[in-house]
Amino acid sequence: MASADPGAITKAKSEAEVLRDRIDELSAQLDAAVEDYNYARAKLAETKTAMEQNQLELTKAEADFEIANSALVERLVTIYKQGNLGILDALVGAASFSDVVNYLDHMERLSQQDAEIVAQVTGYQDQVETRKAELAQQIEDEKILTAEAEAAQVRVQEQLAANEKALAGKEAQIAQLEREEAARQARLAAEAKRKAEEARKKAEAQAAAAAKAQTDAAAKAQADASAKPKPKTTTTQAPKGASAPVPESATGSKVVSIAMQYLGCPYVWAGESPSGFDCSGFVQYVYKKVGVSLPHSSRMQYSCGQPVSRSNLRPGDLVFFYNPISHVAIYIGDGQMIHAAGTGKDVRINAVWTKSYYGACRIF
Repeated sequence: MASADPGAITKAKSEAEVLRDRIDELSAQLDAAVEDYNYARAKLAETKTAMEQNQLELTKAEADFEIANSALVERLVTIYKQGNLGILDALVGAASFSDVVNYLDHMERLSQQDAEIVAQVTGYQDQVETRKAELAQQIEDEKILTAEAEAAQVRVQEQLAANEKALAGKEAQIAQLEREEAARQARLAAEAKRKAEEARKKAEAQAAAAAKAQTDAAAKAQADASAKPKPKTTTTQAPKGASAPVPESATGSKVVSIAMQYLGCPYVWAGESPSGFDCSGFVQYVYKKVGVSLPHSSRMQYSCGQPVSRSNLRPGDLVFFYNPISHVAIYIGDGQMIHAAGTGKDVRINAVWTKSYYGACRIF
C-alpha cells in the first residue's frame, strides 16, 4: 500500500481552506443578492398596489367625464334644435327689455357652468392619467431592478457551484491522503508494539532469574512488614458541584426549540417554508410560530426589535451579519446560532461569526 506524504496533506488542506474562504465569500455575496431581490420584489408589489388603486380612480374619472360631457352635448343639441326661434320667442314674449337681458344672461351662465364641469372632470382625468404613466414607468424600472437582482444571484450561484465542485474534489483528495497516512501510522504502531513485546519478554526472563536468588530475602522482608501496625487512612469529601444555571427565557427557548425542528431543511433563495428557506425567510417562519409577524428581509428585521450587545445575547435573539446587512440567524446560546446557512447548504448550527458580525436585536 502506498504511503502518504504528510506534506502533501498539509498542502491539500491549505488549498481546501482557500476554497472554503472563497465559498464563504460567495455565500455572503449571494445572501446580499437574495436580500436585494427580496427588497426589489417587495417594492414592486407596493407599486403594483398603488397602480391598481390609481386605475380605480381613473375609471371613476372617466365615468364622471362621460356623464358631464353627455349632459353638455344634450344641452347644446337642444339649443341647436331651437335655433334662433328660441331667442325670437324670448324677445317677443318679454314684457320688457330687462327680461330679454336676464334670459340671455341666464343662457350664458348655464353654458359656462357646463363648460366648467367638463373642464374640472377633464383636469382630474388628466391628473389620474399622468399618475398612471408615472406608476407604469416606476413598475418598469422596478422590474428591471428585480431582473438585475435575479441575474446577479444566478452569476454568484454559478461561481459558487464551481468552487464547491473544486472543494469536493480537494476534500476527496485529502480523504485519500489521510487514509494512506492512517495506514502508515498503523503499520508503525504495530511494529513498535512488536518490539515492545519482545523487550517485555526479555525483561521478564531476566527478572525471573534474579527473583529466584532473592526469594528467601523477599519472604523475610514481607514477614517483617506484616508485623508492623497499619497506618490509619482518612478520606476527604469531594467538593459539591456548582449550582445549576438560571433557566433561560421561556419565550426565547421556545423560539430555539421550534427552530431546531427544521435542522437540515434545504436553502432556497426567497424561500419561506420547510421545503426551502433563505436566511430571513427562516427567521420569519420560526417567529410566526410564536405569534410574531416579521418581514421577509434581514434589513427590515433588524429594526423590528431592541438592540442588544453581543455580550448580553440570550437564546431567541436575532444576530445580523455584513454591512449592509445581508444575513440573519437565531442565537441559541453558548456562542452558537441556527440559520439557513446559504446556497448549497441547509439549516444548521454554527458558532456566531465574528469577522462579519454586524449587531443583534431582541424581539421580545
